Amino acid sequence: MATIEEVLDHLDPPLKHHCEERGDTLHLTLNDPGIPASVERNLTRRELENAVLFQVILLYAVNEIRGKGSHVPLEVLPMIDPLKLF
Repeated sequence: MATIEEVLDHLDPPLKHHCEERGDTLHLTLNDPGIPASVERNLTRRELENAVLFQVILLYAVNEIRGKGSHVPLEVLPMIDPLKLF
């Protein structure tokens, strides 16, 4: 299983990502500099610790940025290891 960073790096290119801890949440921004378009998600600890839930949230974020014109492939992403958040 991969870390969150490894899964997000899998999206590059065309998507870039930025993660920032804000209190008890992780603020995730995905952007496609070629469009430009971006999407944001605030993930709770519960969402980060549930590998399947994280995978679904990330899939929806990728689908949303595709709706804004990005050409990132919509594919099943690797599962995260909830014990290795970063």
